[in-house]
Amino acid sequence: MTNSFSASERVYRQRDGASVTLSDWITAIGVVVTLISMAVSIRQAVSARQSSHAAKSAMAVVQLAAVGERLKSAQEHIRDIAPDKAQARGFKVGNRFDLIRREFDNALSTLPKVGHGSVAREQLTKAQAELNDYQLSFSPIPDPAKWQTLQVLVQDTISELGSNTADIRGPK
Repeated sequence: MTNSFSASERVYRQRDGASVTLSDWITAIGVVVTLISMAVSIRQAVSARQSSHAAKSAMAVVQLAAVGERLKSAQEHIRDIAPDKAQARGFKVGNRFDLIRREFDNALSTLPKVGHGSVAREQLTKAQAELNDYQLSFSPIPDPAKWQTLQVLVQDTISELGSNTADIRGPK
């Protein structure tokens, strides 16, 4: 008895008999390698996303800390225009109000309207209004209550920025 099947029929019969050809093995290995590659790519994409988030957080911390330092400088200028100093003989206001206003403007340009630092921005805006009121009251006798309110608002803003940077960094 001779086998009268064609080549395509023999392969078909071998597959029916659960025989696996070399081509089947190569295809299966290719599928497994593709799945592993996809898993590695997904893992790397998640890692890149986490790194991007960490970098953005680090930048926010640096920016908020820089604003806090600017406001500490503004605080020194505010102390220079205290009512008791203003009434001292020979005191000249000079450009002190402009220096404070410049520090506030630099800080406000950095702070976001929403998100981390937005509360500090609102407080600093109130401090800016209080600075204007205090400057108007400066002549002939500065209003100590307005100066005190200005000091408190700037200090609260600095504290708020410190809290924000701690929140962004998270628990250690």
